[in-house]
Amino acid sequence: LIGWSVVCFVAPMLISSPEYVVGQYVEWYERLAAKNGENTFSLMQNISLLGMIRKISGSASYSDLLVILPGLALFGLPYLRFGQYRHLAFRYAILSSVLLFVVLFSTGSESSTYIIPFAGIALWYATSPWKRSGWDVALLVFAFVLSSLSPSDLFPRSLREAYVLPYALKALPPTLIWLRLSYELLTRDYAPSKTAL
Repeated sequence: LIGWSVVCFVAPMLISSPEYVVGQYVEWYERLAAKNGENTFSLMQNISLLGMIRKISGSASYSDLLVILPGLALFGLPYLRFGQYRHLAFRYAILSSVLLFVVLFSTGSESSTYIIPFAGIALWYATSPWKRSGWDVALLVFAFVLSSLSPSDLFPRSLREAYVLPYALKALPPTLIWLRLSYELLTRDYAPSKTAL
């Protein structure tokens, strides 16, 4: 990883100057920081776990790292379960976690990006080697109603404008599913089961 990172950093310097390449990275970082600041309380951006916490609390004084670092730890711990790698269902669950994580922990998330976590939610539900519980079905329905239908005309406009948009509540069901999935990734055996759906 480090070797390829160095190669990708140095390779553009073969056709331009090192100062130009370093300057591009500096400018890229500055633009990302500015965009992050603009997205913080934006109504149509930061529809994520980060945005939901920030918009509900109304506080701009804390760093998103207070949420991102524990999230990264929870996201990374299942990768230490080397014995589960041989099970296809475990690998699907890891993919599902990635698809949820990239949107839930990004201040650039918007309504249309939820196609990504919904692919993860479908994988989470459909590929487990055990029979899904009633709570799992309830989480799936909750995600469909709040996260999928809330931007549409099938959802009450008054609720959407008063609660879902201002507080980024579209992120709530995928967050609950990601937490459930993370628990499963840390505790369940993904060996194929004869009682699976």
